[in-house]
Amino acid sequence: MKTAWNQTGRLSLLIFRRSPGGTLPRLILLFSLLIQTPACLISGCSRDGGGPDSLDAVEVQLDSSRFDVSFNIVDNIAETPHSVRRLDVYIYDADGIKPLLDKRRYDSLPESLVLHGNGKARIVVAIANSPGDFGSESTGRFDAIEMLSLDFASESPEMPVMSGMCTVEAGGTETISLAPLMARIKLGEVGNRMKNYVRLEDPRIYLENLNSGAEIMREGGFRPSGVTEKGAKVSLPYDIGVYAQHPGTELFCYPNDSSEATIGTPGTKLVLECEIKGEIARFIIDLPAIRRNSTTTVDITVSGKEDFESKVY
Repeated sequence: MKTAWNQTGRLSLLIFRRSPGGTLPRLILLFSLLIQTPACLISGCSRDGGGPDSLDAVEVQLDSSRFDVSFNIVDNIAETPHSVRRLDVYIYDADGIKPLLDKRRYDSLPESLVLHGNGKARIVVAIANSPGDFGSESTGRFDAIEMLSLDFASESPEMPVMSGMCTVEAGGTETISLAPLMARIKLGEVGNRMKNYVRLEDPRIYLENLNSGAEIMREGGFRPSGVTEKGAKVSLPYDIGVYAQHPGTELFCYPNDSSEATIGTPGTKLVLECEIKGEIARFIIDLPAIRRNSTTTVDITVSGKEDFESKVY
């Protein structure tokens, strides 16, 4: 009995079965095989068929460690969780410099993933709905993918980028919770207390001081490395008269933990813009810290061109 490396690079066990024939031929053959063992261990042995006086090599695969990972979606920026149309999975060794061992791609979200290999643990990173491929410099080691950033301009509210990770021990099972990177700002109730039936005409909302980029794997502590001063305007469905409306109009942005305007890290603001008696009026609401994968709802009640109340929750 001896060990050898098979063509897949895994350690196999070769068991010699006794074949019919004389003792001397078997001893000669066994001696010959023992001489060839070092070369076989280096180059890899193949299974060859033999005649009645040969020795059979029966290959028994030795199992490596198994790592099981399952997936779910935690989506707080939509009433119905967004779908996954692309999933990139990166598998890292949990020890040493944590190099990339393998990567896989799926066209949808699998229920689970089974990995095999040597070592005590694996770090598994999953990124869903990526707008493109990431280079080896950004994913070759775990500390590199931790710093991987995405521009908000490449995002899509219909198919937002989601990510998650876990560390799984050999023989264990862990779950990766995929969460969107962006956040949602939702307009709740809009009221009009102005007298004489004055309406808020052509109402629209937009955001100011948007965080233009964010790290995909970061969970908190977002500070704008770049700022977009004004986002796109989104119109409300109707003018606002004497009856309050609940338009539910949505805006999206990257998280920003700066709740107050400071040098280099301005807070994000919501602006309601409309026309009152032919003049443009703007009502600016300071938003609190905007967390990743969160929905912030804002109610606004206008009493005059420069007079309003707001509630943020």
